[in-house]
Amino acid sequence: MNKYYAVDISAVVMSDVDFPDVEKKQGTLTCIPYVDKFVDVLYTCEALEHAVDIASAVREMARVVNSGGKIIIIDKPKDLLGTMEIDEWEQWFDVDGLKNILQEYCSTVDVIRNIDYENNHIPGLFAAWIGTVK
Repeated sequence: MNKYYAVDISAVVMSDVDFPDVEKKQGTLTCIPYVDKFVDVLYTCEALEHAVDIASAVREMARVVNSGGKIIIIDKPKDLLGTMEIDEWEQWFDVDGLKNILQEYCSTVDVIRNIDYENNHIPGLFAAWIGTVK
């Protein structure tokens, strides 16, 4: 049986997670409230853009993932800035820059471009960085 874990800084967001077998904890990408090598897969979608320190967030994600496990980050690539109106706090990522940060902790990192998300019709708006933790 699989066990799932959810982490968010917002108690309101966590109250909306209503699935059986999901353990919910309040935390941040730079302070994930789990021990080292705790999960096999860590998935984040449009959350890294909120982190103040991207390198520390990636290091923390790698800390809680087992060796051979996966980190999957889905977010917006920087080369698409200007295709939509955004808030001034939003961060979009240089594809190679984020890949390089992940490579510090991952033996392989693949980037998949042009991910469709909620029928968004802006080609290339989302990318996935998928790393295999060392």
